[in-house]
Amino acid sequence: MDKPHKKKINAQGVSYDKLLMLSLNVYGSFYPKLYLLETTLKKRLFEVVKNKLGEDWFNIRINSPVNNSVFKTEADNILRRKPKGFALKDKGFLVESGLGIWVEFFNRALYKEMKGVPIAIFYELPPNIKRKELYQKLNSVKEMRNQLVHNRLLPITEPQHLQIIERLLEANKDLTDLLQWLGFSKSQLDSRKFEKGIAAIKKALR
Repeated sequence: MDKPHKKKINAQGVSYDKLLMLSLNVYGSFYPKLYLLETTLKKRLFEVVKNKLGEDWFNIRINSPVNNSVFKTEADNILRRKPKGFALKDKGFLVESGLGIWVEFFNRALYKEMKGVPIAIFYELPPNIKRKELYQKLNSVKEMRNQLVHNRLLPITEPQHLQIIERLLEANKDLTDLLQWLGFSKSQLDSRKFEKGIAAIKKALR
């Protein structure tokens, strides 16, 4: 008969399995706010661009002959997942595209081409916050989102993993800032589950 599996216990008397669950709970607490950011960013940019820059603005860029266009690249990625002959239009692009392309609305070149229209989606933006800081925060959140979604973030189970907490705290602040600037209230962005999870991990590893 096989011997029962012996649980790994750290110096603080906490099992690896418990630390794993603490990490997964913290990582999972990001998803509601990530969903809010991605859906709001996409929907508002789609609407404000069509209203301010023309109803066909997206369709023109999706079908652009310029191969190095970020829109053309994203459209090609979408079409590779679709049946041959699939016609991609602006509404399909809105639904099928990832967060990354919408973050690029705030890169310097595209933002300038669009005459600063994208910043209008941030209804509660402080006057001292400009495009550059928005772009930095959006990229920070995008990178954390990609690491979480594609399982690239190690569970925090060893003291040397505590540096991950600093990245989590920074990304959570950026995410919360962006959502508040989009108009969501603090009560809609409750971070208590995230903060309790971080505190529990620190206690278990120190």
